[in-house]
Amino acid sequence: MDSQFLTEIMEINEKLAEAQGEIAMKEIESIVRAKQKELTDDVSRAFERDNFEKAKELLTKMRYFSNIEEKIKLKKIPL
Repeated sequence: MDSQFLTEIMEINEKLAEAQGEIAMKEIESIVRAKQKELTDDVSRAFERDNFEKAKELLTKMRYFSNIEEKIKLKKIPL
């Protein structure tokens, strides 16, 4: 993973940890969904070009965003 991507993931995780209201949560959720859509489109293109290494890299990135989506779901559930 490149350092720029990992920095982006860290920043989103920090925002999520600090998020205190529904508006902040929705903002983070919107960012993550947009990134997932972008990555999904990129993966499709990589497969169409038989670029399996690129597809593998993109799927790994998608997993990071999927983990953030799970954290968002858990944070929304009141304890």
